Amino acid sequence: MKEKVSNFMKSRKGSFLVWMLLTVYAGYGVCYLLNVAGFAHQTDGLGFTQSALSVIVFVVIGCFLRNVLRECRGRRLLFALLFGSALGLSFIWGYQMRLNGMTQPGYKSKLVELIMAVGFGVAFLPLTNKWFALLDRTKERGQKEEHSRKTKRRMFWFSLLGIILCWLPVFLAYYPAIMSYDFHRQSQEASLGYIWFNDHHPLVHTFLIRMFFLLGEAIGSYEVGMAVFSALQMLILAAVLAYSCNVIGRISGKVWPVVAVAVIYGLLPIHPVLAMSMTKDILFTAFFLLLILLIWERRRLVVRLQGQADVAVADKRKRIGLFFAILITGILTLILRNNAIYAFAVFAIFYILIASGERLRIALLCVAIIVGGIGCKTGIREAMGAGSGSSAEMFSVIMQQFARTGQKQYDNLTPEEWSVLNRYVDSEFWGDYNPAIADSVKICVTAYCYDTWQEDFPRMLKDWVNIGLHYPNEYIDAFLALTSGYWFLDDVSHAEVLGYGEDTNLGLLYTFNASVSDVFEGVESRSFLPGLLTAYQKIVNGNSYYGWPVLSLLFKPAFYCWLLVLVIVSFWYKKEPKKQLLTLLPLLYLLTLFLGPVVNFRYIYPIAVVVPVLLTEALKVKEKP
Repeated sequence: MKEKVSNFMKSRKGSFLVWMLLTVYAGYGVCYLLNVAGFAHQTDGLGFTQSALSVIVFVVIGCFLRNVLRECRGRRLLFALLFGSALGLSFIWGYQMRLNGMTQPGYKSKLVELIMAVGFGVAFLPLTNKWFALLDRTKERGQKEEHSRKTKRRMFWFSLLGIILCWLPVFLAYYPAIMSYDFHRQSQEASLGYIWFNDHHPLVHTFLIRMFFLLGEAIGSYEVGMAVFSALQMLILAAVLAYSCNVIGRISGKVWPVVAVAVIYGLLPIHPVLAMSMTKDILFTAFFLLLILLIWERRRLVVRLQGQADVAVADKRKRIGLFFAILITGILTLILRNNAIYAFAVFAIFYILIASGERLRIALLCVAIIVGGIGCKTGIREAMGAGSGSSAEMFSVIMQQFARTGQKQYDNLTPEEWSVLNRYVDSEFWGDYNPAIADSVKICVTAYCYDTWQEDFPRMLKDWVNIGLHYPNEYIDAFLALTSGYWFLDDVSHAEVLGYGEDTNLGLLYTFNASVSDVFEGVESRSFLPGLLTAYQKIVNGNSYYGWPVLSLLFKPAFYCWLLVLVIVSFWYKKEPKKQLLTLLPLLYLLTLFLGPVVNFRYIYPIAVVVPVLLTEALKVKEKP
C-alpha cells in the first residue's frame, strides 16, 4: 500500500494534486493573514479571502510553488516550513495585537491561527528554500584561502578608520554626548559622591561617569569631560566592530563582506547615535561582542590544533592569551548588565558539556568568570558603600499580566480573584496599565505593594498560576504586547512607546539631554553641525525610516532576533551542533530581554552587532568532523 501511494505521489497526477492542494492551503493562509492585517474590508467575516484580489494571490503562489516543490524536499522542506510558519504566526499575532489590542481567545482560535500560520509557511517556501539551498551549496564549495597577516591587519585598520570617520560628524552634531536614558539618575549619583551610588545601574558605569565629571571639573568644563568620555566610548565600540569586520573577512575569505558591514556600521544612523549615548548598554555591547569573537578565536584554534601531537610554543601562548582575554572580557561583560549573569551561567553549563577533552579547563574558565563577575560587583558595592536597587523589574511580565487581567476582566472577577490581584497590583492603578511598557505598573508596585512580592515568593507564584488558569488569554496578550518589538517585524510600539517626533528627542532612539539637575549646573548640549543634527532627528526621533523600503528593517529589533533564529536553525540544518555555542549566549541574553519592562533598541544592540558574524559563519564551508 505504501509503495502504491509513493508511486502515485511521484506520478504526474500525484504531483499535480499535491501542488494544487498546497497552493489552496498556502493561498488561504496568506489571505487569512491579509484579513488579520486589515488589508481588506471585513464584510460578513469573509474579507480578503472572498474578494476578487484573492485570485491573484492564489495564482502567484501557485506559479512560485510549482518550481519550488520539485527541489524542496526532505529536511530542507521541514526546516524551511518550520521557519516560515513561525514567521507567519508572529505576523498573525502581531497584527491582531495592533488592530484589536488582543489575540483571538480560546484554544480553537489558537489552533486555527497555527494552521493558517503553516499555510503562510508553505507560501513562504520560495524564499526560505533559497536560503537553505544556499546552505546546501556551501557543502560543495572548496575551502577558502586564508588571508595573509598583512591583509588581516589592513581589514581591521581600514574598517576602524572608516567607522571613525563616518562617526566624527555625528559626534560634532551631538557634542558633547547624548545624555539620555538612565543618565539623569546616574549623573546625580556621580555628582553627589559614592554614598549616593545605587547598584540598580552598574556601579562601574556610574563610577566612570563620576571620573569624567571630575575630569571636567578639573579642566573647568563638564562638557569637555563628557566629550572625552563619549569619544573614548566611541573608540572602544568602533575598535570591537572593526575586529568583527576582520573576523567576517577571515571567515568568508572575501573583502566585500567586510566593506559592506563596515559601511553599515559607519553610515546606519543607529550605530553612531548609540555610540555617543551615555548608557551602560554601549560598553556592554562592545564587551559582549568581543567575548563572542574571542570564543570564536579559541574554537578556531582548538579545531586547527586537533590531532596534532606536538603543539608549537606560539600556539600554546596564544591559547593561554585567549584564556585570560576571555576571562577579563567575560567579567567586564557581567558587571555591566545585571541580567548577563543569568545568561552566562546557563551558557557555561553547555560550554562545559560541549568542550570534550578539555572540560576541566573550560569549567575553570567559566567558574572564574562567574565568580569574578559576582565578586567584582559585590566588592565594588561594599567598597563604595552603595545601596541596593529594587528588583521589581525582574517581575515586569508578571506585573503586566496581573494589571491587564484586572483592567480587562474587571467585571468578571470573583471577590477572591479581585483580592489576589489587588494584593500584588493595587486596583487603583489597573487603569494605568500600558501594554507596551511596564514602568507605570512597576512604579506603583514599588511604591505600594513591593513588600508583598518579596514576602512569600512561592505564594505569589501559586497565585499567578491560579489567575492564569482562569484568564489565559490575558496572560498571553500581556506578554505579547510587552515583547512584540522583539518578534513582530511590523511592530512600531517600540519606537513610539513614550512618543516620537523630531522635536521630542524620543522615537526609536532617545537623544534628549538628561544631565541637568539641582545639584550642579549640568552639561549643556552644543551642536557644531545643526543641519546634520536636524537630519538625524528626523530619522531616529521622527521615525522617518518608516518610509524606507527594505532599509527600514535594519532599524527594527525583531529583524535581528529573527536573523539570530535563522542562524540557529541553519546550524542544525547543516548538522553542526558544536557551532551553536556561538549562538547560545546571544540567545540566552535575548531570552532575558523577554522578561524586561519594555522593548528598546539599546537592549537588542548586542544581538544586532553579533548577527553579521554569525550569519557569515553559517554560510561558511561545513567543517569536517
